[in-house]
Amino acid sequence: MRATLASALLLLSATSLVHASGAEPQRYTYGTQLDIASVMSIKIEPTPYCEVTDAIMTYRDSSGEVRQLAYRTLADACKNQN
Repeated sequence: MRATLASALLLLSATSLVHASGAEPQRYTYGTQLDIASVMSIKIEPTPYCEVTDAIMTYRDSSGEVRQLAYRTLADACKNQN
C-alpha cells in the first residue's frame, strides 16, 4: 500500500512538472495576483550587458500545482556594475 501511494505521488509530481514545462508561462503584468507557495527555479536570459531581459520562474502554488511566470528583470551582468 505504501509503495503504491509513493508511486502515485511520484507520478502526480512528474505530471505536474511536464504540464508546467509544456505550457506557455503566464505573463506577469502589474497587478497580477500571485499564489506562490515555493519557488522551484528562476531562469534569466543570459546577456553580457547590463540591460532588462526576460526571466521565467517555475513555482508551486498553494494547491501544489507547478506553474510558470514570465517577467522582465535586470540581467545578471548588472550585479557586477556600479
